[in-house]
Amino acid sequence: METSFFDSDYFIVGYYILTVGASLLLIKDTKKRIRNLKIGRNSIKYAPISFGILVAYVLFVFPYVDEIPILNWSWLGYNIAFGPFAEEGMWGILPFMPLLLYMFLHINYFEERFFRKSKKMVIVWALIHIAMGIKIHMALVLIPIGFVFKYVYDKKGLQHSYAMHFATNILIVCMLFFRLYFESFLGSTLRTCVIRRYANSPPRNRLMTPRTVIIK
Repeated sequence: METSFFDSDYFIVGYYILTVGASLLLIKDTKKRIRNLKIGRNSIKYAPISFGILVAYVLFVFPYVDEIPILNWSWLGYNIAFGPFAEEGMWGILPFMPLLLYMFLHINYFEERFFRKSKKMVIVWALIHIAMGIKIHMALVLIPIGFVFKYVYDKKGLQHSYAMHFATNILIVCMLFFRLYFESFLGSTLRTCVIRRYANSPPRNRLMTPRTVIIK
């Protein structure tokens, strides 16, 4: 537990409840949102475009921009929507997955309804994500993605941009899940191999103990 209240688990859990819990008030509209997705389902095929922009940024630009002061600032370090314990890895996110998907179902609809009416609102939408805990430069990369959603919104309507937005977030969640899974699996496998290697080696060849290797 951190000494600062704003860094404490109490604050983070409370902020998560305040941020995500609002979607629980919309449970009666769940069937409507599913119908909206069905209407706009033909635009789900465009989700790889917005998803691809994000992946390309993370792979080729993120490592460099993330070293720039101010742009790499985040009050939390991750998106609070993934749960108050997302920094713990897969097991910190997995219990909150159902609520996350439910939240996307409702929040994405209102994002498309209110933030695609003008270019200014698209920018506001992207910057609002800073309050969710993401880094400033990650919020900035959402601007072109928002304009892709706006293009679909202008051409085909709300239901289509909503379906595309929802599908994009599903792809992001799947990518995150598989990344965390493989990191967890490979990390566990690596630790096991290290332990076996040093446990079976003669004492004179043990330059460091298994405990030291794992900690490092």
